[in-house]
Amino acid sequence: MKEIITPRNAKVMTVIAMTLFGFLGLFTRYIDLPASVIVASRGILGALFLLMFIYLTGSRISRDDIYSNMFSLICSGVCLGLNWLFLFEAFKSIEISVANVLNYMTPVIVILISPLVFKTRLTVSKLLCALTAIFGLILVTGLLEEGSIDANSYGITCGILAAVFYTGLVIFNKKLRSIGSFDRTFTQLLIAGILVFAYTLVTVDYSTLTFDAATVGMLVLMALFLTALTFTLYFGSLAYLDASTSAVYTYLEPLVGILLGVTVLNEDLGILGWIGAALILGSTLLSELWDQRMQKKNSDEG
Repeated sequence: MKEIITPRNAKVMTVIAMTLFGFLGLFTRYIDLPASVIVASRGILGALFLLMFIYLTGSRISRDDIYSNMFSLICSGVCLGLNWLFLFEAFKSIEISVANVLNYMTPVIVILISPLVFKTRLTVSKLLCALTAIFGLILVTGLLEEGSIDANSYGITCGILAAVFYTGLVIFNKKLRSIGSFDRTFTQLLIAGILVFAYTLVTVDYSTLTFDAATVGMLVLMALFLTALTFTLYFGSLAYLDASTSAVYTYLEPLVGILLGVTVLNEDLGILGWIGAALILGSTLLSELWDQRMQKKNSDEG
């Protein structure tokens, strides 16, 4: 791990990771399988690839750290699996650009529930950012356009639910203590994969599915490059980046997803949709940067 990611290349590795994450929607569209099957394959195969990488680099999984955080790991793994499930359903149902934007409503949800969950004060600036993002949500989902919300209601609902469970993942990740990033990621991927696989056994008739060479190849590529590799690069780089820098880079994922949707799938958000996307991503990014700035200021004063 030390040979792959260094302080000098951490930013580049983060850019690579977030760019690869942005390809998830495009891959999902071209894999002719139910979203739940794709998610289960991604979680289980991704966990296995990550485990192989950990042992090949001479590292080991800390069972003690995993056991001591088991409750939070299970809850976060469940949230991760449900986030993926609803996000990939959205990818299958609506424009991947819209699904990506909806998934990034998470910072807004965190802002609104922080007084209850984290006992933090809801400042005027954060409230304005949240209200701006909500207005952007109205524009992106077409609430102001007659018939648009009805035609896309399932996909929009899935996209919003993806953000809700992403929020749960954030909350439970904050409760983890004294655990390495790879121990955490491996466990969460495995739990997410097993959970959704169990769901597919009840909801999917596997005898009707076709696992041809192209489908299997894309599943393996997604698990290897868009899951195991991306999580490895991202979490490995966080140790060398300050919080504000890493927050900015995470927004490459929805931007790449939007760009691919427009250029490859010929998606068109429309004028109001583009304005809404800009309001959501811009306001949530500003909120995160402001929050990091205030934390740094309080730390310096302390």
